[in-house]
Amino acid sequence: MNGKIKKLMNFRFDRYEEIEIKLEKLAAKGMLLEECGSFFWTFRKETPQKLKYTVTYFSEGSVFNPGITDNQQTYFDYAKEAGWNFVTQFNQMQIFCSEDNNPIPFETDEKEKFENIKRCMKKSFLPPIVISILVFILNLVVQFNSFQLNPIDFLSDYARIFPVFMFLAVIIYELYSLLNYLMWCKRSEKSIANGGGCDKRRSIVHRTVDVLFMIFIFGSLGYCLFYLAYETSLFGLFLAIVHMPILMIVFWSSIKYLRNKKVSAKLNKIISIVALTIASFSYLALVMVLIMKFGFSTDGGSDYRTVAWQMNSSYSHEYKLYSDTIPLTCEDLYGPIDYDYYSYKEEIDSTFFLSKSAYEQNSLPAKNAPPEIEYDILEPQFDFVYQLAKGHLLKIPDWRDNESFESIDNNVFGTAEAYQRYYGHNPTGEYILFFLDKIIVLDMEEQPTSEQISIIVEKLNI
Repeated sequence: MNGKIKKLMNFRFDRYEEIEIKLEKLAAKGMLLEECGSFFWTFRKETPQKLKYTVTYFSEGSVFNPGITDNQQTYFDYAKEAGWNFVTQFNQMQIFCSEDNNPIPFETDEKEKFENIKRCMKKSFLPPIVISILVFILNLVVQFNSFQLNPIDFLSDYARIFPVFMFLAVIIYELYSLLNYLMWCKRSEKSIANGGGCDKRRSIVHRTVDVLFMIFIFGSLGYCLFYLAYETSLFGLFLAIVHMPILMIVFWSSIKYLRNKKVSAKLNKIISIVALTIASFSYLALVMVLIMKFGFSTDGGSDYRTVAWQMNSSYSHEYKLYSDTIPLTCEDLYGPIDYDYYSYKEEIDSTFFLSKSAYEQNSLPAKNAPPEIEYDILEPQFDFVYQLAKGHLLKIPDWRDNESFESIDNNVFGTAEAYQRYYGHNPTGEYILFFLDKIIVLDMEEQPTSEQISIIVEKLNI
């Protein structure tokens, strides 16, 4: 039994000659084309053959068509008379092969061929690429808004930074592809006007760009899976992996079912897209329900125990009590504390822009709960990041007009700049300490004493 092989094929309508050459080389290795799709093409393993392939375009072609149209059948019959056997089609692209060394070309009018390619590109290539550019620009706007809300959390988290690079890469690649196609049109028009044919120039540049882009995309997917494996449970990773295959199965199954039912191409397209949209939102809703019910966080490898805390006579809530080692504790500041429900949590995020180490020692909610402390240590890698962090930390929203930051003596903590938060005229235990190479955000329940300040300086290596 002959085996079947799936191969990733990156193609575009205006690069038809590259497809022909690729298919002829694969046939010489014993891989004969059987079916083509959006990304993966199916090949049948046979004995090596010397075949000629030709790629043509027919504007009536569509994956939504219930069958071959009458005009397509006439076109196929014409090709067969010229010695070309129909192999497969995808949308407007038709692929034929011939065993003759010099088969008769059945597309001889280069101007008509060029106009046909442009019609197909306008129908199947240009709308998706324009929509793709707009969608990813919208995603960049959303990411920029997230950055404006909290540049510190954004710049210290690769999970937020990385999508920006992906969106930018896709936009640049799509713009490059669009420009490349427009330049091909100009060259083809000039060549046809001078009595030649469509431009067949094989540019090493666009092949290199395609390869680099594919490497980046697959590398990005690999990183995302690695990140999910580290940050979520295996079940959460599984849900992420099967997302796209499930949606593609729904979409193509809908198309195939409606084609078998002889539904018109227009209605097939509408129903299949609606089915894909419903499936996408349904899957997202399912994931959200599972997250709320089970949760997929791995807690960054932190050890913790769970306690059920009675909030009132009829309601209790489960809390996670972490047992991380943090550099400065309430015990350091206040001495021994007889309390069994402290949570000591460390969370470190680091990128090439900014390192953020967040520490917190929290108690369970109660009227006579012991003291708590939270502090962040920020280490910006660039001056502009330092300035962004500084501006964000010192910014007070307009609706909190009773709060302010007042500068304090730099000798207190040995800072370059230091600020204390005030509520009205009342000072608090919240400080923002600016050093030459780092920033410390300190949140205590009350102002520290001079002895406690000495302990803070020592424990935080100020």
